[in-house]
Order: sequence, then C-alpha cells, then structure tokens
Amino acid sequence: MRASSGPPSVGVLRSDLFAVSAMPEAFPARAMLPVHIEPGADEALVSWLVQLSWALRQSPLMFSRHGFKVDAAGDPEWWRRPSAGQLATIAERTGVEQARLKAMTLLGWSIARDDEGAQRFTSRRWTNPKLGRRKGRRVDVCGQCLAEDERPYLRRLWLLGWIGVCPRHRTQLIGQCPGCRCPIRFKGLNAKAPVDLLACQKCGRGLACLQGQRANDRSVDLQSLLVAGKKTGVVLLPSVGEVEWATMMAVADMLLGMIWTGVATQHREQLFNRIARELDLGWEDRLSLSLGSNYGSLLILDWLVADLPHRLPAAIGILKSVRFEGLLGRHNDIDDDIAAHLRTILAAAIATPAVGRGAWHPWIESLPDSASELRERAARERYKHRRQRLTAFAALKAGATVGEAAAIARVQPMSVYRWLDRGIEHGLEAALERPTGRPALTSAQSEALAQWVCADRANQNRHAIVAQAQARFGIELSLDIASNLLRKHRDRKPGSVRRRRRLWGPMKPRGPRAKPTHDLAPGS
Repeated sequence: MRASSGPPSVGVLRSDLFAVSAMPEAFPARAMLPVHIEPGADEALVSWLVQLSWALRQSPLMFSRHGFKVDAAGDPEWWRRPSAGQLATIAERTGVEQARLKAMTLLGWSIARDDEGAQRFTSRRWTNPKLGRRKGRRVDVCGQCLAEDERPYLRRLWLLGWIGVCPRHRTQLIGQCPGCRCPIRFKGLNAKAPVDLLACQKCGRGLACLQGQRANDRSVDLQSLLVAGKKTGVVLLPSVGEVEWATMMAVADMLLGMIWTGVATQHREQLFNRIARELDLGWEDRLSLSLGSNYGSLLILDWLVADLPHRLPAAIGILKSVRFEGLLGRHNDIDDDIAAHLRTILAAAIATPAVGRGAWHPWIESLPDSASELRERAARERYKHRRQRLTAFAALKAGATVGEAAAIARVQPMSVYRWLDRGIEHGLEAALERPTGRPALTSAQSEALAQWVCADRANQNRHAIVAQAQARFGIELSLDIASNLLRKHRDRKPGSVRRRRRLWGPMKPRGPRAKPTHDLAPGS
C-alpha cells in the first residue's frame, strides 16, 4: 500500500515506501460495556448507573463522561429528565431499550416549586432552610424492599423528596442508619470515587436490614393521590376538587409553613394532639408529627385537606397563626394566578374570626365528640367540676345558649364563658381542669413514668418523656417537668421505691455552736 495517492516527492526513493494501515480507535463509539446489569422494577436511572460504575470500579463522574459523554459535575440530577440523545447513547452502549430507560426517569411527570428536592415535606425545610447537600442527598428507603431484592437498588419514588411510605409494604420509610443513627445519604452521578449505593456512608453498614413501622392507611392513600397527581398534573382533593400540581404544592407549602413558622411549640403540640385523637393514632405516629418527618407531614396534610372549611380555621385558632394574607406573604415565589386559586381553595383562612362572646361557636363545632358522647363522658367522670364542664359543653354542642347551658350545669354564665375561653386557648382537656397549682401528674402517673424511664435509662430524654405522657395519659407536660422527672429517676434502679423526704420534725444542727466570749459569772 502506498503512503500517498500522488507521485512521490523529490528526494524520496521508491524503496522508502512501505505498507501502513489505520489504527483502531482507542474507545470505539459503538462498543458495548463489558458488564450488563438488568434494570429492576421501578428502579431509578441514577441507581442503575451508579451500580454499573461500581461494577467497573469507576467513579460515577468519570463513568458518565467516558461512557455516555455526559458531564454530571454541573448537573448531577440530569438523569431525572435526560435528553433524547442521552437516552440513545445509553441504550447503544448498554443494550437496554430506550423505552425502558425512559421508564426509569421522570420524563412526562409534572414539576413545580422544587417538589423533587430532598426532605421536601419535613420541618427542616422551614426551620433550617439553608442546609446544603455537601455530604450527599438524604434519602428514605424501605428495608423490606431492599431485603427482598436479588440486587438491592433505589426506587424511583424514593427520590421524589416528599415520599414517606412504601406503597408495596405499607410501612414507613426509614432515613437513619440502624448502626450509627446518622442520616442515610447517597452520592449521585457527580461522585469522584466509586460509590457503594446501599451502604451507610458513615459506618459502611448495609441498609437491607432496616425494619419500618406500619404506616397509617390515610397517609398511604394521600401519597398515592399525590403520586397520581404528579404523573398527570392534576390532583383530586376530597373537599376541593381538581387542583393543578403547581397549585397543590403551593397549598402544601402554605399549610406546612403555617405549622412550622412563627408558632409556639405548645400550640403546635396542641394541634398535633387533636390530629392524633381524630385520626386515632398510636404513640409512634403521634411522635412522627412532632418530629416533622415526611410521613408525619402526610398525616397532617391528610387531616387538613379532608375538611378544609372547618379544620383550617380550627388549626389557625389553635396555633394562633396569621391568616391568609400573612401566610401568602411568606412565599414570594407564588405568582398571581396561583394566588387567585389559593384564595378560592383556602377561603376558610380569609374569613374574619369571631370576636366577643360569640367566638366560642367555631371551637364547640370543632370538637370531635357529639353532644350525646359528651354527655356519656360526663356520666362516667368521677369529679364534679369535670362533669359540670362536660355537661355545659354538651348542651352548647346541641344548640343551647350559654345561659341555658349554665342553668343545666347549675353554674353562673360567666363560669361557662371562662371555661370556653380556656378551651379555645388551651384545648378541651385544659378546660375540664381547674386552673390551680396542683401537679400535672398524679402519684400513680408519676410512678408509671418513673418505671418507664428506669426501664431504658440510656436512651431517654425530656422530649421522649413528654411524648410518652401524652400517649399514655393524654397530658401535656412541660419540658421543665419532664427534665425534673428525668433528673430524679434516670439513676434509679428498676423496681425500686424511692424513699420520701421527711418534711417535718426537728432540724438537725448545722455545726458546733460557738463558745461564749464573755464571762458567765463575773466576780466569782
């Protein structure tokens, strides 16, 4: 073969010509990858790509660059909505059909107001809005799904950000490592080192051994409703009707922001107590409300949207929160069209609250018990002052005036008004008790909490004691009382009885008395 098609140049002999051939490309553009991993059901594209890079012992960043000509350093979330060219390149190099690759992305799904951000519905979005992703994206997983997989992988739904329940096993998703109790994070396609996707980044423990708690059916139903709305762009709310996805996310932001922004903790706990009573939640679900997890926020939203015209004003009254214009003013990114829809959906938050003696009507109507149930509860009460209050509230619930309710309870009308004011401010249980300086717990209740503290002394804190008192006795303890209980019983041995202090009797001398300095018998 000749080196060139033209005649040889001057000074070059024919004997100097030799045969040559084209060198093959170092990385053929159409070469298949040396490994193949079959995608799982509802697996996220990022999970599949990261595990491919792990099998090739490459970093996800270099794997994406050399394998698919995609630089994830600037946009590590490109896998959610890749271009047609990127999907074609991945299909050509891996042998997986483009339709199947598209099903691993969020192409065609609605997106609004950063609804795919990590921990989207948690309280951290409102209490710590400036937290970054320097250590990787936080994610909640289902341990049962991972344990059943032949090759554990991340589901597409888990990476939406506001998912809190596994729809297959109907259990709560878990966001903490069982070994080191650190948040579960994973490094995406911009990682510069090989990533073991299903291992804790802190301690290296596998995540397939996690066991989630049983989820409330109402949270599962609401999550399914929201997932269907994200796919189609329209959410069907029970008390409102069809709502566009962008408007739905604005509704969620306003309702959750109302709870976590500018509200005293005691008022927030009062609202959570009412939600727990009306939804018949156990103490673990009740604790999830206070922790502000995605799962707890789903329960809160389900309770609110089930009857917005009545429950939204009640929530605003319990929280002592601002009304619609104040809530809307906290969100500068809501345009005029969405704001107009919000005024229609959240019309109950615009209504002016009742002022004066008629302000008790919304509170009485918001009580979960009917008039007959309040009378039955009054008949079972041991103490007279509680029977009187329940009898008066039952009469008001049935439509009686304050004067008629006072006559039925055999008290003055001003007493009924005082009970109503206390109930509006602190809730029904506070209205049934006398406002005295008596202890919040009886001796039997204190002893029960003491035994509970002693049973697991190493893992107790004052917030856990407050939640336990609410779950067992329906009593809202202050953090100061919980701290006293913890300090008093943390070092106590289980089953022992603490000796009571003796509060009477002669006082012991503090020390030797000083000798007199004057002469007791002068002149002797």
